[in-house]
Amino acid sequence: MERVPRPRLHFTPRAGRVGDLFGVLTSAEGYHVFYEHLSADAPAWGRAASGDLIVWTEQAAGPPAGDGSARCGTVVNGPDGPVLFHTLAGGRVARAAAGPGGSWQSDPSGPLLGGPPSGVTEMSDPYVWWAGTNWRMLLAGALRGGAAGILQYHSADLLNWSYDGVIVSRDRAAWSCPRLFPLDNSWVLILTAGREITYGVGNYDGMHFTARAWGTFGRGDVGPIVTFVDAAGRRCALARLGAQGALSLPWVLSVRDDRLIATPHPNLDPYLISGATGLTAAGGEVRDHGDLILTMPAGGETTVLADAEIVEVTVEGVSGLGVARRTGPTVPGVRFARFGAAPAGLADLGRQEKPGP
Repeated sequence: MERVPRPRLHFTPRAGRVGDLFGVLTSAEGYHVFYEHLSADAPAWGRAASGDLIVWTEQAAGPPAGDGSARCGTVVNGPDGPVLFHTLAGGRVARAAAGPGGSWQSDPSGPLLGGPPSGVTEMSDPYVWWAGTNWRMLLAGALRGGAAGILQYHSADLLNWSYDGVIVSRDRAAWSCPRLFPLDNSWVLILTAGREITYGVGNYDGMHFTARAWGTFGRGDVGPIVTFVDAAGRRCALARLGAQGALSLPWVLSVRDDRLIATPHPNLDPYLISGATGLTAAGGEVRDHGDLILTMPAGGETTVLADAEIVEVTVEGVSGLGVARRTGPTVPGVRFARFGAAPAGLADLGRQEKPGP
């Protein structure tokens, strides 16, 4: 059996896989991504470091703090280092502080939130950010009556939290892993809804989020998204790629006509080799040696990035990111190609190769 080359730039731990992402923190040394480390051994919380968001170096992993699951939690820079918020059984929320050697300690020893507030039957997936005057926390909730809701709390010290209420809800829905951030004079709310990554673009007044438009961000094998601001002030995103258990390439986000658009991060440029042999795209269909591997909405120019068996795709003017797995032969290196909407149909525009760095 032919051995599939290991991805060059899609980070995976030496043993195991990347699970849900907690977030990306920046420091004078660069970037640090925190994630759920899945392996045959006991569960762990992992981290990796990078100077450019492209090449990641695995750091020591440590066992989760407390007795709960940290799926779709969040990490922030606290007064004394990274602080990770996560969910305990019964909708309780706890936090852990980073220690030496990749370890985590519950801080405080008990939960911050003892369970869902009145009118809410379940809550999970805390997302915490600094809002300029205080800290805010969002949680995905199931409301009494069957609706999905996003709950909000606020705090001055990351320890004592007060409930604000439901900022947005929807009937007959199931939401998880909320992320809310300002971008291009709007606010964007990203959610996991079943197997889809969805988003709303609209207004947020500190207590309520009102969407002007809803859309789909993740297509194919895209897992929950985390966003952050890079050293140049750009709002960026990383995703977990489901079946591959890998970290996505970095993408820069923008809002255009109430659509959430992803474009490749400029730090990728020195690593790319032009020419994705065997991959073609037309009318939203991405094919590998003729096999349909991904369907995207039709739009403008399609950008395809292939790294071993992982393929990431964006379409000009179409919101979101698509991810697929190659079915045909793969080659080493990170390959890219751009495909226009030419009447002739499937035209590989990336035949000229350039040497790698």
